[in-house]
Amino acid sequence: MAMILDAFMSKFSTLLADFVYEEVIKVLGVKEELQELRRRMRSIQCLLKDAEKKKFGESSTELWLSELKDVMYDAEDIIDLCRIEGAQLLADHNPESRTSSVCCDFSSAFSCFTSVPLRHEIGNRIEEINNRLNKIYEGRKHFKLEKSTISETPEITVVDSRQTSSMVDPFAVGREVEVAANNLVEHFIGEKVDEKCLLFAVTGMGGIGKTTLAQKIFNHPKIKTFFNLEPVWVCVSQTYSEIELLKQVIRGVKGSYGDANTKSELQTILSNSISLGHSLFLVLDDVWLADVWVDLLRVPLYNSNNTVRVLITSRYENVAMDMKAAYIHPVAHLSPESSWDMLRRRLFSQGQEELENGLKELGLEIVKRCRGLPLAIKAIAGVLSSKPRTKKAWKFFLNDNAWSIYNLPRELSGALYLSFEDLPSYLKQCFLYFSLYPEDAWLDLHEFAQLWVAEGFITKQRDSLTENLAEECFNELLNRNLLLPKNDYGKCQMHDVIRSLAIFLCKDETSFGALNVKNSTTSIKLRRLSVVRQETTIEILNYVADKGALRTLLASYSDLLLDDERLRQLSHLRILDISNTQIQILPDSIGKLVHLRYLNLNVTHIRAIPESVEQLINLQFLKISYCRKLRQLPSGITALHNLRCLDIDETPISSIPKGIENLQQLNYLSGFVVANNDSSSKLEKLNSLKHIRILKIVNLNRPQSETIILKELSNLCTLTLKFSMESSNPSEEQELAVEELFDKIIPPQSLEDFTISGFFGLRFPNWMVSSPFEICVPNLTKLVLNGINSCTQLPSLGQLPELKDLRMYYVTKVKKIGPEFFGGDINLTGFAFPYLEKLQISHFPELEEWSFGLQVEQNANPKLKVLPCLKKLTISYCPLLKRLPKGLKYSKVKFLEIDGARSLKLDDNLPAEIEELSLSDCKNLEKICCAPKLKKLYVNETYVEEWEALSCVEKLDSLQELSFTNFAIESLPEWLLKLLQQWGLQNDSNDEFHLHLRCNKKVVQGCLKGGIYWDLIQHIPQVYVYGDEHHFRYRKQPYVYKHISN
Repeated sequence: MAMILDAFMSKFSTLLADFVYEEVIKVLGVKEELQELRRRMRSIQCLLKDAEKKKFGESSTELWLSELKDVMYDAEDIIDLCRIEGAQLLADHNPESRTSSVCCDFSSAFSCFTSVPLRHEIGNRIEEINNRLNKIYEGRKHFKLEKSTISETPEITVVDSRQTSSMVDPFAVGREVEVAANNLVEHFIGEKVDEKCLLFAVTGMGGIGKTTLAQKIFNHPKIKTFFNLEPVWVCVSQTYSEIELLKQVIRGVKGSYGDANTKSELQTILSNSISLGHSLFLVLDDVWLADVWVDLLRVPLYNSNNTVRVLITSRYENVAMDMKAAYIHPVAHLSPESSWDMLRRRLFSQGQEELENGLKELGLEIVKRCRGLPLAIKAIAGVLSSKPRTKKAWKFFLNDNAWSIYNLPRELSGALYLSFEDLPSYLKQCFLYFSLYPEDAWLDLHEFAQLWVAEGFITKQRDSLTENLAEECFNELLNRNLLLPKNDYGKCQMHDVIRSLAIFLCKDETSFGALNVKNSTTSIKLRRLSVVRQETTIEILNYVADKGALRTLLASYSDLLLDDERLRQLSHLRILDISNTQIQILPDSIGKLVHLRYLNLNVTHIRAIPESVEQLINLQFLKISYCRKLRQLPSGITALHNLRCLDIDETPISSIPKGIENLQQLNYLSGFVVANNDSSSKLEKLNSLKHIRILKIVNLNRPQSETIILKELSNLCTLTLKFSMESSNPSEEQELAVEELFDKIIPPQSLEDFTISGFFGLRFPNWMVSSPFEICVPNLTKLVLNGINSCTQLPSLGQLPELKDLRMYYVTKVKKIGPEFFGGDINLTGFAFPYLEKLQISHFPELEEWSFGLQVEQNANPKLKVLPCLKKLTISYCPLLKRLPKGLKYSKVKFLEIDGARSLKLDDNLPAEIEELSLSDCKNLEKICCAPKLKKLYVNETYVEEWEALSCVEKLDSLQELSFTNFAIESLPEWLLKLLQQWGLQNDSNDEFHLHLRCNKKVVQGCLKGGIYWDLIQHIPQVYVYGDEHHFRYRKQPYVYKHISN
């Protein structure tokens, strides 16, 4: 990304201001030079606002800015090098200083320089920088640059990351989109029903809402019911791999491609997968060339001899025509009223109608400049959300010069560029960083937070953790609609038009792949290069004119292999990511990259890390997780005093070298290995890491000392403890030892996320059971118990006041969960698990009973609130569990999944609010009833030959979907036939209900016309039956009857 000069110079100037008054200036003799440097920087900074405006129209102004950036990059490099040399000088004069952190502010750096030759060199270099700045300042006259006030860098506001913003959630775009979606759906399910494979297209310019329309169609209930397979979504984009795209579609249709890796093999597998009787709705989003259909997907989909409907989105109508689309829908620009409707619903809440009406006239003027583009309106909403809702503010906004910046591509000018220009400087540099990532890449908040800290974009503020501030920057860009909403895993994507804006604005300094590399010259130095997922990395690198100017190299999933010569050429790197590559040897010359802040080696084949890594004293982030061939860390790794993150998770090292307590800046440590040799760091040394917030400890089995561990680490919020047995059957002595160890690991009150894995003691620690656990960890929101092999009783967890997510896996000795699980006397507390939303009980092989206690189960005290917020309950592989707690029916569980509970009887204690019930391998289940709000019921007994216990399924008045799977039986069970008969009598007018059956050939034939089940089937709105190479689909209205036998 391009340097944002204002942000960079503001930070640099502030640091210099603090430095020039230090006593060390007298020793260095450079006070005047530094004061002159700061004065000249401040003078030039006043010109930046005008220069940035003029750069799009005047190439000479752009060159002036480019020269200034070069000087500032060089200034930062010189200061960095001085800090490194100074640290060495201090170490030579005072060996004890080797164990103290080398701070990264100027006062500490320059205090190191006490030798005359070094003072002379520093003075000369600063003088050279001043001379270059003087020349640049004098050049202002030629460009007629006007001065403006320097704005101070605003502080980043830290908010509770668990809260959400309404701006993140997408809003419906308007009536036009709803109408278009409904019309297109009718085309898909009603047009040319007998034709096997049809392709439809949505076309229009970037940002006009093609993907939004496709998403509405994709999630339309009629699509869900018409096609018996879940619809498949594939984002194609400009650069796609034919092999990976075929595999993605095969996975989407639940096929398997095994080791197949050629186009021909995968096309055959795809065709066969669909031929198994599946009808398919496939979306190909963001198609640029017809080849993806004509040469790749058309033949296998046609040859599947089944119903396939394909929807593509493309900017170009001729692409749709080349693909022989049966229907092309061009997306129109939004009308002014719909544009205003979209904007106002993003800015105003209920009760603000008067304010909204007062601003409507100005609002219509604003959306007029968005040219009916939903993407532009969303971006402008992000800008206006941070401004006062007043006429004065909106008029000022309309008069902003950024609306009329010329020499920008048309699709990037106006509203989209203004949404960038409105960002504060510190956010601009973060936004431009996204240009380094592939189109449609999933963007991870935590990854970018680390990268932005390593790049120096984030200025430390008082007691706030810098990574937290960086995460807030990410969330702010999300709230401003410059990123698409997060998925279920918390990751985002960026719209391709917004990404194009980022690429355009930093094209001279940054390149993704070979995009801008071939155009780089010796006068314009490339500073950041991404070759992520590229297969011609060396060729791309060879195009870079000045490799020594590169500061960032992102090469994950590429074919890059580094050697000594290549590393010597990349001497100024600050960021190096070679994760997920085939690299096996990390050259010893890695230690020469003295500017390096971030080194990512995750998921590589490296066998050793050279001792020279000790020389990387600026390194802040070292990531070496999942390196399966790495067995040992270099001893000098604990000399990296600026290290903030050390990630060695799932890398089979035997120990951490002695000296972990020296890493005082560490806030992330995953994979700390407990070892009992003299050369390793001891467990109690973790108490020294006062900034640690994320910690994973492995190989826990016996105490090393009498020290209490972790309790005073007040910043710790995520903790994972992984215990390891020395043998498969631990002795009594080993069990006592691990219990003693766990007693000494007391988490701090700040803990929010706690995982205990593989604990093999007979009891939980005293601080969990003898004293109230909720006092120990009052802020805990997530708890995972995994592989608890010896404890016979669970700890009391019900009084944890903030717990939202509780997962318990492989707890092998617990036979009963009783009211003690609630903790305390719930008649006194009045509640148990007050905020728990998700509960999972999995692989409890000896669990026979789960009870809430008599008072709760008889509802003796209606004021008791037990699991009042529980939404999802999962019970799996508890073969001896006979019943669910009766009190569960008073909970608000919406989703209940039961799998492998072979002794379970539900009786009538289903949760009253349940909407979705999934049952698998519950062969003793007798009845399912009294669930008036149940909408979806899934019964899966795939290969059970006799499942005769279930005889009663009734009083499911809201049922909309019923799915039954059993390939072993040759006739439908009585309970199912009775339920369908009852439904037919009561709900003949309900066209929402649909039935899915996965059965053997005989059952499929019984569902056909003339079959034994046809009298029931013909009254059901939607029916899908398949199995044994037979497939039957029936729809009552509009009428569809289709039987395929392969």
